[in-house]
Amino acid sequence: MKFITQSAMIRIILIILAVGLAIRGELHHFVTDFRLFTFCAFALAALLATTLARGRLRDIGLVVTALLIGLSVVEATAVYLERRPIVTMTEGWSVARPVLGWGPAHPGVFHAKRQMPDGSLIYETDYTIDDDLLRHTNSATTGPAMVFFGDSYTFGDGVHDSETLPQQFADLIHKQERVLNLGFTGYGPQQFLRGVEIGFYDKIIGDKPQLFLFLTAPWHAQRTSCKVSWSPHSPHYRLTEDGVAFDGSCNQGASLLWHEFLYNSAAYRVFISQLIEKPSHDDVELYIRVLSEAVRQSKAKYGVDTAILYMRVPDAYLAGTGFTNDDIIKRFEASGAKVIDASLDRARADGLILEIPNDGHPTPLANRFRAGLLIEALGIHVTERTQ
Repeated sequence: MKFITQSAMIRIILIILAVGLAIRGELHHFVTDFRLFTFCAFALAALLATTLARGRLRDIGLVVTALLIGLSVVEATAVYLERRPIVTMTEGWSVARPVLGWGPAHPGVFHAKRQMPDGSLIYETDYTIDDDLLRHTNSATTGPAMVFFGDSYTFGDGVHDSETLPQQFADLIHKQERVLNLGFTGYGPQQFLRGVEIGFYDKIIGDKPQLFLFLTAPWHAQRTSCKVSWSPHSPHYRLTEDGVAFDGSCNQGASLLWHEFLYNSAAYRVFISQLIEKPSHDDVELYIRVLSEAVRQSKAKYGVDTAILYMRVPDAYLAGTGFTNDDIIKRFEASGAKVIDASLDRARADGLILEIPNDGHPTPLANRFRAGLLIEALGIHVTERTQ
């Protein structure tokens, strides 16, 4: 009878420990860059197992160990190149929610801090979420609402409550109208359409809203086509012969598990995702149709017009899709929307800072400019306040 040596027993225990820690890391994400931790832990387990093997099994173990070490090196390189910012948010800021996919868990003040990997500050601010789970906007409390739909640009990632696009719009019209900010981080046209379709915001908006507004750019096509890392649980639409049809949520079932596995890898995010996420003709077509349908349904259901603030993208972004910025604008106009060019090219040419450095979200100045563009383009009459 052959007994297991003390050395072999120690290696077996270490193998079990390494595999257990790797699995725990995948399930609970208890370490930063846990996918790198997983690859390293499995590489260690494979190496230890190889020392216990003999003959052909040892050869197989060497190949597996080399493969896992290679994956660890690639993942470590991607982690170094990616230099992801350090984000600190108050718990409950964004949780899974029905219909729209995610949003705040409860009213309150949520502290947001974003730093570079070296600790230097990108921004630090507070987001006030009201009882309707919307970013607080100080405006008139009664009357037909002017409603902003949209994503983090509309919500105001990185800026104070007083500096968001909806708030600056409300300020410029001297708070004479009721202004609502329905935007939230990561949203897209699909949340706009789904919310209108099922009346998700009816109690908040009221019976006769005055105007809907939506800030967009062609990169929203990656969201309507479920090609972004945060797409799981988002409403999803598919193209039909003459429009779009609701098709449940993005990345359901096994697709959800695979999606999360891929995007939890720095190597995938750095070296592969940009190729996968590149928009196709059908992606842009879906984006146009979803937003156009939201415009049409808003008019049919609420009798309200929609103004689209459109941010142009470089021609290279749309290369190969068969679309240009002008093509997209014409399609939106054909749906009945009032399209306003919100690219701010002149201000950018003047050297003004329109994006938060090392982040990309609009600065308070950019929000101010876009609010002014809205008022001018829509011909909104502002009554001067008396002293």
